[in-house]
Amino acid sequence: MSKAPAHRLAAMTGLALAAATAVWWLGSTRLALDHGSDAGRSAVDTLHALVLVRALALAMLSVRAGALHGWRPGMAAGLGLIAPSWPVVMLAWSASSASVTRVALAESLLLAGSAALPLLGRGLRHVLRNAELAVVAGTGVGIALAASVWVTRGFWRLSLP
Repeated sequence: MSKAPAHRLAAMTGLALAAATAVWWLGSTRLALDHGSDAGRSAVDTLHALVLVRALALAMLSVRAGALHGWRPGMAAGLGLIAPSWPVVMLAWSASSASVTRVALAESLLLAGSAALPLLGRGLRHVLRNAELAVVAGTGVGIALAASVWVTRGFWRLSLP
């Protein structure tokens, strides 16, 4: 797979994730309004889901992309994954009780991850000196990082319970 399709695949995944989350959020908001419950809670849940799923996908994608293609294409793929959700994040934040600092911190951590994780993959390729082994090791490291994000998912909550 060349570099351009990898970028396009990450961007299409980011768009699909943003669209699916927006549809889920709008549906849950409609149900909350119909039942007389707090619609802002579904906005907070949307923010939490977007941060968590994008962090999981970023961990899985970026280390491997960095090992396979290098830092710059890996970072571009990571940005293509997280950036399409920013309009949904802004709309969900405006409808929620989450503080802007927590949302900005979560997005900043995702941006930092999209820069640092491909660098980790590139370092694996440099240390192992074998592209195929580096890709497999990058996949393993990505799985371990995604598992650690899942285990610490309480940290990613954007509002107090």
